[in-house]
Amino acid sequence: MTEGKKNKKVTVREVLNGRFLESDWLKRNRRLLVVIFIMLIINITVRYKSEKVIREVVTIEEELKELRSESIALAADVMKMSRPSEILERVKKNKTGLSPSKEPPGKIYVEKEE
Repeated sequence: MTEGKKNKKVTVREVLNGRFLESDWLKRNRRLLVVIFIMLIINITVRYKSEKVIREVVTIEEELKELRSESIALAADVMKMSRPSEILERVKKNKTGLSPSKEPPGKIYVEKEE
């Protein structure tokens, strides 16, 4: 073996001193390491953005549940207010002088013109 192609292991001391940055392996593979670093950064940003979107979806779903329950409650109130007995009671409270008809509604017949 030649002296330039020795298999040398990186020790803790070299890592702490920063001498492993001068190694031939690191110099040969710096493009690969840069690509790996960029992919890691992209992965981290995508993860944070997806978590943000998931949190937004959860809050919107909770708001939707609240709005649905409010809609159901309002629909029930409208149904209650549209009952004939409720309408009569409101008319009596307002003292408009209106009263329910004593006769049932009749049919109106119209002759067709030919």
